[in-house]
Amino acid sequence: MNKSILISLVIGSFLITGCAVKSEIKKVNESKSHFEDVIYTGQKDFYKSSEKLEGQKYRIFHQAASGFVATRALRNSAMKRALTFCKNINPTFNVTKISEHTGQPPYILGNFPKIEIIFICNDKIKEKVIIHNKYDDLKKIKDLYDNGTLTEDEYLQEKKKLLTK
Repeated sequence: MNKSILISLVIGSFLITGCAVKSEIKKVNESKSHFEDVIYTGQKDFYKSSEKLEGQKYRIFHQAASGFVATRALRNSAMKRALTFCKNINPTFNVTKISEHTGQPPYILGNFPKIEIIFICNDKIKEKVIIHNKYDDLKKIKDLYDNGTLTEDEYLQEKKKLLTK
């Protein structure tokens, strides 16, 4: 192969692929957004939690090496790193995403898909799911029938409804 063609291919592939970036995870109050002072600022607050969350906020940033990477893949990679980070602090911790800032097309000239996630590490326990079943309801309506709140017809109608669900 001609040497000039080979050099052109190497330079061309470098320009197309660029460099992937994965930032250190830093505290929000001690770091600056990777979207500040850039030409393509992206979509601010693509996601923002409606909950008021307390705790130390952290920032993670990922940028693809080319324009051919889905934002979803960057998000998954960043969230996986954030989870590992939180588990290293405390094995019971999980990640709670506070906000997400994403890059927007056109994905040219170094403006490749990128994502910045602000998150906290916490051990927030999800609310217990109460299992509700028809037998509990049957007992309730039977008690209501026994204490005279429901007539026999009302009791039988409610019982039939519950058993046909």
